[in-house]
Amino acid sequence: MRLLTELKRRNVFRMAALYIVAAWLIMQVAEVLVSLGNLPDWVGPAILAVLAIGFPIALVFSWVYEITPDGITLEKNIEAGASVTHITGRRMDFVVIALLSAALLVFAWDKWGLPEPPARSIAVLPFENQSPGSEDVEFLAAGIQDGLLTRLSQIGSLKVISRTSSERYRGSSKSIKQIAAELGVRALVEGAVQRSGNEIRVNVQLIDAQSDEHIWADLFDRNLTASNIFALQTEIVESIARQLDAKLAPTGRDNSLQMPTENLHAYTEYLRGMKNADIESVDSLNAAIENFKKAAELDPDFALAYVGLADAYLTLGAYFHGGLKVDESVALAEPPLMHALKLERTLVEAQASLGMLRQQQGDWQAAEGAYDKAIALRPNYARVFRLYGRLRWRQGRKDEALQFMHQALRLDPYSAPINFDVARLDEELGRFDEALARYLRIIEIEPSHAFAHVYIAAIHYLVYGRADESLVWYGKAAENDPSSPSLQAAQATAYLELGDYDGARMWVNRGLELGRDTFWALWSSALLNLYSGDNEAAIRDARSLLEIHPRNWGALRILRDADLEAGRLEAARSRYARLFRELLDPELPEVNDRNYFVAIDFALVLLLAGEEERANDILEGALAVIDTKPRLGTGGYWVNDVRIYAIQRRPEMALEALREAVESGWRLHTWYYLDMDPNLESIRGTPEFAQLDAFVKADLEKQAERVRELKASGELVSPEPVGPALE
Repeated sequence: MRLLTELKRRNVFRMAALYIVAAWLIMQVAEVLVSLGNLPDWVGPAILAVLAIGFPIALVFSWVYEITPDGITLEKNIEAGASVTHITGRRMDFVVIALLSAALLVFAWDKWGLPEPPARSIAVLPFENQSPGSEDVEFLAAGIQDGLLTRLSQIGSLKVISRTSSERYRGSSKSIKQIAAELGVRALVEGAVQRSGNEIRVNVQLIDAQSDEHIWADLFDRNLTASNIFALQTEIVESIARQLDAKLAPTGRDNSLQMPTENLHAYTEYLRGMKNADIESVDSLNAAIENFKKAAELDPDFALAYVGLADAYLTLGAYFHGGLKVDESVALAEPPLMHALKLERTLVEAQASLGMLRQQQGDWQAAEGAYDKAIALRPNYARVFRLYGRLRWRQGRKDEALQFMHQALRLDPYSAPINFDVARLDEELGRFDEALARYLRIIEIEPSHAFAHVYIAAIHYLVYGRADESLVWYGKAAENDPSSPSLQAAQATAYLELGDYDGARMWVNRGLELGRDTFWALWSSALLNLYSGDNEAAIRDARSLLEIHPRNWGALRILRDADLEAGRLEAARSRYARLFRELLDPELPEVNDRNYFVAIDFALVLLLAGEEERANDILEGALAVIDTKPRLGTGGYWVNDVRIYAIQRRPEMALEALREAVESGWRLHTWYYLDMDPNLESIRGTPEFAQLDAFVKADLEKQAERVRELKASGELVSPEPVGPALE
């Protein structure tokens, strides 16, 4: 009894409890570190051995020594009345409780924190090229991986990770378990391809990621012909499906036996085109177009080559690329896509691209039908979920858009285009921090992704009010896609915000040199001319812009302002009435998130023309739309509430909204709204307006000073002209 009492007094039992709990936590952390660092298997047992040796040492230490305010002292040298073991014991109790709480959290996280991946889930890792220096084998290895993914994704009961995400692990030193955890799958396929003359050897393994055990492995030797390669793919995928106890659907089995081409050179050229298309820059897309054209020339019946060609044209016509006009891209894409569907009506890639084509043509019902058919044919095709999400987004059905986007993300978590679309949707919903984090993640995945850079710039500019910081990111975007007129010209807006006319002019010229008839080049040019007071040139740009985008609010506003200044009310009214008939509905104007910018501009015209009741109906409709949107960001309403209240003659509300906008970070087109916009004329002379105006200009001057420093240091550079300067 005396011994037990002394053990308690000297905190030996507490030390034992504390050591055991701490050692358990250390082992949990060590297990993670060993996995993350891909360390040798002996590291874990070595740590456990050290901890085991340390246990009796800790107990002896607690018996022999005591911790006092003066330091560590032998227990036998301390008088009984001076001992503080009871104080130390209470402190150890708190430490033990804290460690037990941490252990409980670790246990709970391990058991319930991370969802178990689906039992039937798989990723196909990049096949290793074991014939160094052989480019054909490299592309063949990628082709076999693609073929396996295509055929596996036809199995509805499987979750199959897309190639883009699997590609991230090419040459990775991470463990099988870690890769599977990051991708959220239970099984992995890995393999290698080796060529000797006209012979090809493929080694394939199916691995259970949780146990790190081989479920199945096999070696395949074949002659190097396209038909043998595709037959080999079918043989491998059916073996894997049997091992996973999954059955191919009838449509899946039929498709899995079809060979896209028997021409190996055509197939290799197609794979080169796909690799170029994934980069999504103007130069890479034009290179991809040439690859797909060559593949189709080598095999005129190669349906996938025509699909790739159509996709590249459609992507070049996208809003920010500026490589083609939208109508031109649609006209170029439709013939090869229709030819692909004629060759193979149930080709999933063609159905997805058909949906994209119909969507750009405005036939949303036909787009939905094509997407539904593609999903039925291949339930694991990430791209179609992404495209479907974009359609729902445009339709204003944002909850459904999110569901489709996140399904695409589950199937392809490291896809830069899918992550980009999810980030854009987050931004539209006002989740700016989440959007910025995802844009930065995209740059980690694909450092040369120009779109991610430009939207990081947009968040700094349109959300945080930092035009200076945005220019750093705009510059990186332009550098990563130097042939895009849009990415060159877009940054001119931020230069104008900071009063740097010369800087803006250089980038506008660069954009016009690359694509005079593209949206961002023309819009930036119009703003530059408006800023400099050259109203005639701004009007010319606005009219050119309306030829491309007949309902563009910015171009219409420039023409409206010119008409109001010249007293041409009827001309302004007629232009809006012709393009936006829904705003003149005799019952109630139809104001929505696609026309509310225009509606507010049109309302001022109606008010000046004496149509006050109709104008107020339109303005109230616009306010209802604004209530559903964030103020800031690319999808924000900015200061449109201020503009509404000002022309409604509600100055207190207008000034209160303006103060809120300024304090929240609004710094977009301030030179226009604060100095020129006729909507704000009724509040422009008030003292509070002058105070806010001065505050904004002082803030932008500070930012302009930083830009001058960035230019001096070489961090911001001027564009290289591609031709004579445009005046």
